[in-house]
Amino acid sequence: MTKTLQKIQISASSFNCSLPPTFANFDVNSCCRLPEINLGSAPDKCEKQITAQLTSEEKYPAYAHVCFPECIYSETGSLVNGDFDMQNVKNFLQNNVHRRDKDIVPHIVRSFETCLSNIQSHMHAAGIKMYPRLKEGCTPYASMVYGCVNAETFLNCPAKMWRNERNCNLAKSFALQCNPLPHVPLPLI
Repeated sequence: MTKTLQKIQISASSFNCSLPPTFANFDVNSCCRLPEINLGSAPDKCEKQITAQLTSEEKYPAYAHVCFPECIYSETGSLVNGDFDMQNVKNFLQNNVHRRDKDIVPHIVRSFETCLSNIQSHMHAAGIKMYPRLKEGCTPYASMVYGCVNAETFLNCPAKMWRNERNCNLAKSFALQCNPLPHVPLPLI
């Protein structure tokens, strides 16, 4: 029995952005298959670094900490002295994304470029060169870029990695209408 998949079109103008669609037992992260990326020892190093900073009241995994992206990007050479080095980002992705997932690399690179441009425009408009360090020990910049790149890559996921199902297409349509760039909240300055 052959199952024919049709792209389900959802009208983007049909959403009330204050009322997101309700999905029962649905993981939006399953819509765009994540690429396999070899991060080497970076996750272990960053987990140890972040875990050492957590207080006894903080009951969440290290990867959920606001400073985790800054650590990962620094360890992989993507973030150098607080700035993203796009050549290093491109090289890292080309060298560390599994070959079956290489189709997504240009999409991720474009996501970085779009997000960096957008976030830096907000910083320029606020008259700042960098967001101030948080009490956690990092600036929110890398975490904002991480969230934005994930959202932008989701919205521009290659067809071969996209799960073409109603809930995924509905989530994408909602995000396109209701979650504009940079797709993450900006800190108040």
